[in-house]
Amino acid sequence: MRVIVVGLGEVGQNVVRTLSAQRHEVTAVDADRERVEALQGDLDALLLAGNGASPKFLQEVGVGEADLLCAVTQSDEVNVIAALAGRQLGVRRTVARVRDEEYFGGDDEFSREVLGIDFVVQPEKAAADHLAEAVDLPGAVQVEHFADGRVTVAEAIVTPRSPLAGAALRDRRMDPPHVVMGIIRDGRTMAAEPGHRVKEGDHLLVAAAREDIATAIARTAGEAVEVRDIVIFGADRTGIALARRLLSSRLRVVLMERDGDRARAAAEALPGATVLHEEGVGRDDLIAAGVDRAGAFAACSGDDRANLLAAMYAKQIGVGLALAIVSREEFVPLVDALGIDAAVSPRLVTAEAILRSVRGERVQALRLLLGGAEVLEVEAEPGCRAEGRRIEQADSMGHTHVAALVRDGKVILADDDHRVQAGDRVLVFSPRTGLSDVRHAFEAA
Repeated sequence: MRVIVVGLGEVGQNVVRTLSAQRHEVTAVDADRERVEALQGDLDALLLAGNGASPKFLQEVGVGEADLLCAVTQSDEVNVIAALAGRQLGVRRTVARVRDEEYFGGDDEFSREVLGIDFVVQPEKAAADHLAEAVDLPGAVQVEHFADGRVTVAEAIVTPRSPLAGAALRDRRMDPPHVVMGIIRDGRTMAAEPGHRVKEGDHLLVAAAREDIATAIARTAGEAVEVRDIVIFGADRTGIALARRLLSSRLRVVLMERDGDRARAAAEALPGATVLHEEGVGRDDLIAAGVDRAGAFAACSGDDRANLLAAMYAKQIGVGLALAIVSREEFVPLVDALGIDAAVSPRLVTAEAILRSVRGERVQALRLLLGGAEVLEVEAEPGCRAEGRRIEQADSMGHTHVAALVRDGKVILADDDHRVQAGDRVLVFSPRTGLSDVRHAFEAA
C-alpha cells in the first residue's frame, strides 16, 4: 500500500518503521525541518518537511493517490484537518490520533462523515483500558479479547507457587482447556513449544475461552489475588480514564498528582476517588499514600522516567501488581530489569490501529506486545492455502502459531489434528512483529 504519515514524533517514527518493515511505500511529513533532516537515513521512507494540515501541501505529495493517511502529530487540530483535507483530496482511508473526545463525542459515524476520519485512535484511553483489563483479571498483567469477546489472551507471570515452574509445557494440567502461545523471557519473546521448560519469572501468553481464562491464568501463575484497591500515579488523560473505569468496577481508587491544579481538577472529575497532591515519587511518598498495602499500582504520568521509578519503588515496598505507562521505545528493556510487572505503550496502541487498517478487512483484531510480538485474529477466506490443512501446516505457511479457531460461534483450541475451514476466525501468534504473513496462509490468492 501507499501510505502517508503526518507527524514524525515518537509515535510517527514507530508507525513509519512498522509499515516500511512490511514493505509498504511510506511518505512521512513533519513541520519541523530539523527533525526531518535528523531522521534522514534512519527511516526507510521518503521524508519531507512541510505542513501536513495544508491541503495544498498534501496535494503536492500525492495524497489523492494514497491508500492510507495516518495523522499522528501531537496536535488534535492538525490531525483532524489533515484527515479532512486528505478525504477531500481522494485518499482511500484515514486514521488520526485524537486525544480530546469533544471533537467527536465518541461517535464513529460523526468522525467519518464530518471529520473525514475512518478510524479515530485515542491512545491514552486505550492504554487505560489495557491497564484496567489487567487489574480486573487476577494473576494477569496483560489482557486482550478476540472473536467478539469469545477468546481471551492473557499474559501471566510464573510465580514460585506455579506448578509449571521447572516443568515442560507438555506436562502441564490442561483443565480448563487452554493454549500457551508464547513465552517472554528476559525481555525476549519466543513461540512456545511443548518441550520448553518454564522458569520462575517467565511471562506466558495464554489463550482460552473467555469463561475459562480466569482459572487457566490462576493455575498458570500459581498465585492470583483479586485486586480491590489501586493507587494511580498521574492525573493526565490516562490516569483519569483508568480511575473512572475502575471506580465503575467498585474498586477503591487513590490518585496521586504532583501538579496542584491538575489534582484539584481530578478531585472534581472523580468524586468517588481519593486524590492526593504529592510532589514526589519516592518510597516515603508511596508509603504515605498506602501503596505498600494496595493491591495494584499504576504509574500513568506523562514522564516515562518518573513512571518507571515510581513503579519500581511500588514493587519493592510490596504492592501486589505494578504497572506503568512507557511511551519511549528505549525505556522498554528497563521494565523487566526494574522488576515491574508490565507496561503499556500508547505508541503501540496507535500502531495497532494503523496496522489493522493496512492488513485488510479479513484481519478482525490485532495486538502488539512490548516484547516484540503480535497476536491477531484473521478470517480464513474460501480458497486460501490454509483451507483444509492441519494446524501444523498452517503454522508453517503463515510463519505463525495458530492458537484457536472460532467456528459457528464455538471456540476450538487448536491442536495439530484440527483443520482450518473457510470462514473460521483464526487467532494467530507471531514472536516478531511483521512476520505473520497472513495473506499467504489465510487469504485467497
